[in-house]
Amino acid sequence: MHLKWQYWSCSVFSGFAGLVYESIWTRYLKLILGHAACAQSLVLAIFMGGMALGAWLVSRFSGRLKNLLIACALIEVVVGLAALGFHLEYLWVESHLLTSWLPAIGDAQTVGFVKWFASAWLILPQSILLGATFPLMSGALIRLYPERMGNSLSFLYFSNSIGAAINVLVSGFVLIPVVGLPGAVSFAGMISIAVGLVAWLMGRSIGDAGETRRSLTPARPTSMAWTLMGAALVTGMASFIYEIGWIRMLSLVLGTTTQSFELMLAAFIGGLALGSLWIRKRMAKAARQVWQD
Repeated sequence: MHLKWQYWSCSVFSGFAGLVYESIWTRYLKLILGHAACAQSLVLAIFMGGMALGAWLVSRFSGRLKNLLIACALIEVVVGLAALGFHLEYLWVESHLLTSWLPAIGDAQTVGFVKWFASAWLILPQSILLGATFPLMSGALIRLYPERMGNSLSFLYFSNSIGAAINVLVSGFVLIPVVGLPGAVSFAGMISIAVGLVAWLMGRSIGDAGETRRSLTPARPTSMAWTLMGAALVTGMASFIYEIGWIRMLSLVLGTTTQSFELMLAAFIGGLALGSLWIRKRMAKAARQVWQD
Protein backbone atom coordinates (compact mmCIF):
# COMPACT_ATOMS: atom_id res chain seq x y z
CA MET A 1 0.00 0.00 0.00
CA HIS A 2 1.25 3.50 -0.85
CA LEU A 3 2.61 5.35 2.18
CA LYS A 4 0.08 8.17 1.89
CA TRP A 5 -2.83 5.75 1.86
CA GLN A 6 -1.41 4.10 4.96
CA TYR A 7 -1.48 7.55 6.53
CA TRP A 8 -5.09 8.12 5.50
CA SER A 9 -6.13 4.71 6.82
CA CYS A 10 -4.46 5.29 10.17
CA SER A 11 -6.04 8.72 10.37
CA VAL A 12 -9.53 7.37 9.61
CA PHE A 13 -9.35 4.66 12.26
CA SER A 14 -7.68 6.97 14.78
CA GLY A 15 -10.56 9.42 14.40
CA PHE A 16 -13.04 6.54 14.53
CA ALA A 17 -11.67 5.31 17.86
CA GLY A 18 -11.34 8.82 19.30
CA LEU A 19 -15.01 9.64 18.92
CA VAL A 20 -16.02 6.22 20.22
CA TYR A 21 -14.38 7.30 23.45
CA GLU A 22 -16.25 10.60 23.54
CA SER A 23 -19.62 8.96 22.88
CA ILE A 24 -19.06 6.18 25.42
CA TRP A 25 -17.61 8.45 28.09
CA THR A 26 -20.78 10.52 27.92
CA ARG A 27 -22.89 7.45 28.68
CA TYR A 28 -20.62 6.37 31.52
CA LEU A 29 -20.40 9.78 33.16
CA LYS A 30 -24.14 10.44 33.10
CA LEU A 31 -24.39 7.49 35.53
CA ILE A 32 -22.14 9.41 37.93
CA LEU A 33 -23.53 12.91 37.36
CA GLY A 34 -27.14 11.78 37.12
CA HIS A 35 -27.97 13.88 34.06
CA ALA A 36 -27.15 13.34 30.38
CA ALA A 37 -26.94 17.07 29.57
CA CYS A 38 -24.35 17.67 32.31
CA ALA A 39 -22.35 14.67 31.14
CA GLN A 40 -22.38 15.88 27.53
CA SER A 41 -21.17 19.36 28.48
CA LEU A 42 -18.48 18.00 30.78
CA VAL A 43 -17.21 15.47 28.24
CA LEU A 44 -17.11 18.10 25.49
CA ALA A 45 -15.18 20.49 27.72
CA ILE A 46 -12.68 17.92 29.02
CA PHE A 47 -12.30 16.11 25.69
CA MET A 48 -11.57 19.26 23.70
CA GLY A 49 -9.61 20.93 26.49
CA GLY A 50 -7.50 17.83 27.00
CA MET A 51 -6.87 17.51 23.28
CA ALA A 52 -5.82 21.15 23.14
CA LEU A 53 -3.43 20.61 26.04
CA GLY A 54 -2.01 17.50 24.38
CA ALA A 55 -1.46 19.35 21.12
CA TRP A 56 0.26 22.22 22.95
CA LEU A 57 2.56 19.82 24.79
CA VAL A 58 3.50 18.18 21.49
CA SER A 59 4.33 21.59 20.03
CA ARG A 60 6.89 22.13 22.80
CA PHE A 61 9.00 19.06 22.14
CA SER A 62 8.09 17.58 18.74
CA GLY A 63 11.00 19.41 17.08
CA ARG A 64 13.40 17.36 19.18
CA LEU A 65 11.85 14.02 18.23
CA LYS A 66 13.59 12.13 15.45
CA ASN A 67 10.60 10.06 14.33
CA LEU A 68 7.16 11.47 15.03
CA LEU A 69 5.32 8.37 13.82
CA ILE A 70 7.04 6.21 16.43
CA ALA A 71 5.94 8.66 19.13
CA CYS A 72 2.40 8.65 17.74
CA ALA A 73 2.38 4.86 17.72
CA LEU A 74 3.39 4.65 21.37
CA ILE A 75 0.67 7.10 22.38
CA GLU A 76 -2.00 5.22 20.42
CA VAL A 77 -1.04 1.98 22.15
CA VAL A 78 -1.18 3.63 25.59
CA VAL A 79 -4.61 5.07 24.77
CA GLY A 80 -5.79 1.64 23.65
CA LEU A 81 -4.54 -0.04 26.82
CA ALA A 82 -6.23 2.64 28.92
CA ALA A 83 -9.48 1.97 27.06
CA LEU A 84 -9.23 -1.76 27.74
CA GLY A 85 -9.01 -1.02 31.47
CA PHE A 86 -11.51 1.85 31.50
CA HIS A 87 -14.55 -0.17 32.58
CA LEU A 88 -12.76 -1.62 35.61
CA GLU A 89 -11.43 1.83 36.50
CA TYR A 90 -14.95 3.25 36.25
CA LEU A 91 -16.36 0.51 38.49
CA TRP A 92 -13.66 1.25 41.08
CA VAL A 93 -14.40 4.98 41.07
CA GLU A 94 -18.17 4.45 41.17
CA SER A 95 -17.88 1.99 44.04
CA HIS A 96 -15.79 4.36 46.14
CA LEU A 97 -18.07 7.29 45.33
CA LEU A 98 -21.17 5.45 46.54
CA THR A 99 -19.71 3.61 49.52
CA SER A 100 -17.17 5.99 51.06
CA TRP A 101 -16.55 9.35 49.35
CA LEU A 102 -20.07 10.78 48.96
CA PRO A 103 -21.51 9.44 52.27
CA ALA A 104 -18.69 11.24 54.11
CA ILE A 105 -19.61 14.62 52.58
CA GLY A 106 -22.08 16.86 54.33
CA ASP A 107 -23.16 19.43 51.74
CA ALA A 108 -24.58 19.23 48.24
CA GLN A 109 -22.07 21.61 46.65
CA THR A 110 -19.12 19.48 47.71
CA VAL A 111 -20.92 16.36 46.48
CA GLY A 112 -21.29 17.96 43.06
CA PHE A 113 -17.64 19.00 43.01
CA VAL A 114 -16.44 15.50 43.92
CA LYS A 115 -18.61 13.96 41.16
CA TRP A 116 -17.24 16.38 38.56
CA PHE A 117 -13.67 15.88 39.77
CA ALA A 118 -14.01 12.07 39.64
CA SER A 119 -15.49 12.28 36.15
CA ALA A 120 -12.67 14.51 34.94
CA TRP A 121 -10.08 12.22 36.50
CA LEU A 122 -11.50 9.30 34.52
CA ILE A 123 -11.17 10.87 31.06
CA LEU A 124 -8.68 13.77 31.16
CA PRO A 125 -5.43 11.74 30.81
CA GLN A 126 -6.74 9.89 27.74
CA SER A 127 -8.00 13.16 26.24
CA ILE A 128 -4.54 14.71 26.55
CA LEU A 129 -2.97 11.70 24.87
CA LEU A 130 -5.57 11.75 22.07
CA GLY A 131 -4.78 15.42 21.47
CA ALA A 132 -1.13 14.55 20.86
CA THR A 133 -1.79 11.98 18.12
CA PHE A 134 -2.99 14.20 15.26
CA PRO A 135 -0.19 16.80 15.59
CA LEU A 136 2.40 14.03 15.62
CA MET A 137 0.86 12.34 12.59
CA SER A 138 0.52 15.60 10.68
CA GLY A 139 4.05 16.67 11.65
CA ALA A 140 5.43 13.42 10.28
CA LEU A 141 3.49 13.97 7.06
CA ILE A 142 4.91 17.49 6.69
CA ARG A 143 8.44 16.16 7.08
CA LEU A 144 7.83 13.61 4.33
CA TYR A 145 5.99 15.91 1.90
CA PRO A 146 6.95 19.53 2.72
CA GLU A 147 6.26 20.66 -0.84
CA ARG A 148 2.53 19.75 -0.57
CA MET A 149 1.94 20.69 3.02
CA GLY A 150 -1.53 22.27 2.69
CA ASN A 151 -2.91 19.62 0.38
CA SER A 152 -1.66 16.76 2.52
CA LEU A 153 -2.78 18.22 5.85
CA SER A 154 -6.27 19.09 4.66
CA PHE A 155 -6.82 15.55 3.38
CA LEU A 156 -5.39 14.12 6.61
CA TYR A 157 -7.85 16.26 8.57
CA PHE A 158 -10.66 15.11 6.28
CA SER A 159 -9.83 11.43 6.78
CA ASN A 160 -9.56 11.84 10.55
CA SER A 161 -12.83 13.76 10.77
CA ILE A 162 -14.82 11.49 8.46
CA GLY A 163 -13.75 8.49 10.52
CA ALA A 164 -14.93 10.30 13.64
CA ALA A 165 -18.28 11.22 12.08
CA ILE A 166 -18.93 7.64 10.98
CA ASN A 167 -17.95 6.42 14.41
CA VAL A 168 -20.53 8.52 16.25
CA LEU A 169 -23.37 6.90 14.33
CA VAL A 170 -21.90 3.39 14.51
CA SER A 171 -21.12 3.52 18.23
CA GLY A 172 -24.39 5.14 19.28
CA PHE A 173 -26.83 3.19 17.12
CA VAL A 174 -25.04 -0.13 16.47
CA LEU A 175 -22.04 -0.85 18.68
CA ILE A 176 -23.41 0.05 22.12
CA PRO A 177 -26.80 -1.68 21.63
CA VAL A 178 -25.03 -4.86 20.47
CA VAL A 179 -22.02 -5.21 22.82
CA GLY A 180 -22.81 -2.70 25.57
CA LEU A 181 -20.58 -0.02 27.05
CA PRO A 182 -17.73 -2.33 28.18
CA GLY A 183 -17.62 -4.06 24.81
CA ALA A 184 -17.74 -0.79 22.89
CA VAL A 185 -14.89 0.84 24.83
CA SER A 186 -12.81 -2.34 24.53
CA PHE A 187 -13.47 -2.42 20.78
CA ALA A 188 -12.24 1.18 20.49
CA GLY A 189 -9.18 0.29 22.53
CA MET A 190 -8.29 -2.55 20.19
CA ILE A 191 -8.62 -0.19 17.21
CA SER A 192 -6.25 2.28 18.88
CA ILE A 193 -3.72 -0.47 19.53
CA ALA A 194 -3.99 -1.65 15.91
CA VAL A 195 -3.47 1.93 14.67
CA GLY A 196 -0.45 2.21 16.95
CA LEU A 197 1.08 -0.98 15.56
CA VAL A 198 0.57 0.15 11.96
CA ALA A 199 2.03 3.58 12.76
CA TRP A 200 5.02 1.87 14.38
CA LEU A 201 5.66 -0.18 11.26
CA MET A 202 5.31 2.94 9.10
CA GLY A 203 7.71 4.84 11.33
CA ARG A 204 10.26 2.05 11.09
CA SER A 205 9.87 1.85 7.31
CA ILE A 206 10.43 5.56 6.62
CA GLY A 207 13.51 5.65 8.84
CA ASP A 208 15.64 8.74 8.30
CA ALA A 209 13.08 10.24 5.89
CA GLY A 210 10.87 11.08 8.84
CA GLU A 211 13.59 12.53 11.03
CA THR A 212 14.04 16.16 11.86
CA ARG A 213 16.61 18.15 9.95
CA ARG A 214 18.73 19.50 12.78
CA SER A 215 19.71 22.60 10.82
CA LEU A 216 16.18 23.98 11.15
CA THR A 217 15.54 26.49 13.91
CA PRO A 218 12.17 26.95 15.64
CA ALA A 219 9.86 29.35 13.83
CA ARG A 220 8.71 32.57 15.46
CA PRO A 221 5.06 33.59 15.14
CA THR A 222 4.51 36.88 13.34
CA SER A 223 1.70 39.33 14.07
CA MET A 224 -0.33 37.64 11.33
CA ALA A 225 0.15 34.28 13.06
CA TRP A 226 -1.08 35.68 16.37
CA THR A 227 -4.08 37.20 14.59
CA LEU A 228 -4.98 33.87 13.01
CA MET A 229 -4.59 32.06 16.31
CA GLY A 230 -6.87 34.61 17.96
CA ALA A 231 -9.43 34.11 15.21
CA ALA A 232 -9.19 30.35 15.70
CA LEU A 233 -9.83 30.82 19.43
CA VAL A 234 -12.96 32.87 18.82
CA THR A 235 -14.35 30.57 16.12
CA GLY A 236 -13.69 27.55 18.33
CA MET A 237 -15.66 29.13 21.16
CA ALA A 238 -18.52 29.98 18.81
CA SER A 239 -18.64 26.50 17.28
CA PHE A 240 -19.08 24.84 20.66
CA ILE A 241 -21.82 27.25 21.59
CA TYR A 242 -23.51 25.97 18.44
CA GLU A 243 -22.93 22.38 19.53
CA ILE A 244 -24.52 22.81 22.95
CA GLY A 245 -27.43 24.77 21.50
CA TRP A 246 -28.06 22.26 18.72
CA ILE A 247 -28.09 19.37 21.22
CA ARG A 248 -30.82 21.10 23.24
CA MET A 249 -32.84 21.93 20.13
CA LEU A 250 -32.61 18.39 18.70
CA SER A 251 -33.64 16.91 22.04
CA LEU A 252 -36.96 18.76 21.75
CA VAL A 253 -37.61 16.93 18.48
CA LEU A 254 -36.16 13.50 19.26
CA GLY A 255 -37.13 13.39 22.93
CA THR A 256 -33.73 12.09 24.06
CA THR A 257 -30.55 14.05 24.70
CA THR A 258 -28.33 11.00 24.07
CA GLN A 259 -29.40 10.52 20.45
CA SER A 260 -29.43 14.29 19.95
CA PHE A 261 -25.81 14.43 21.10
CA GLU A 262 -24.74 11.70 18.70
CA LEU A 263 -26.62 13.07 15.69
CA MET A 264 -25.28 16.56 16.34
CA LEU A 265 -21.70 15.28 16.61
CA ALA A 266 -22.01 13.25 13.42
CA ALA A 267 -23.38 16.22 11.47
CA PHE A 268 -20.93 18.70 12.99
CA ILE A 269 -17.79 16.63 12.46
CA GLY A 270 -18.99 15.43 9.07
CA GLY A 271 -19.35 19.07 8.04
CA LEU A 272 -15.81 19.80 9.24
CA ALA A 273 -14.57 16.86 7.18
CA LEU A 274 -16.31 18.04 4.01
CA GLY A 275 -15.04 21.58 4.56
CA SER A 276 -11.43 20.38 4.79
CA LEU A 277 -11.92 18.30 1.63
CA TRP A 278 -13.33 21.32 -0.22
CA ILE A 279 -10.44 23.57 0.76
CA ARG A 280 -7.83 20.95 -0.13
CA LYS A 281 -7.55 21.95 -3.80
CA ARG A 282 -7.58 25.64 -2.91
CA MET A 283 -4.80 25.68 -0.32
CA ALA A 284 -2.07 26.75 -2.72
CA LYS A 285 -4.05 29.82 -3.83
CA ALA A 286 -4.99 30.81 -0.30
CA ALA A 287 -1.55 30.24 1.25
CA ARG A 288 0.10 33.17 3.01
CA GLN A 289 3.38 33.35 4.87
CA VAL A 290 2.51 33.81 8.56
CA TRP A 291 5.64 32.28 10.12
CA GLN A 292 9.24 33.36 9.75
CA ASP A 293 12.45 31.70 10.83
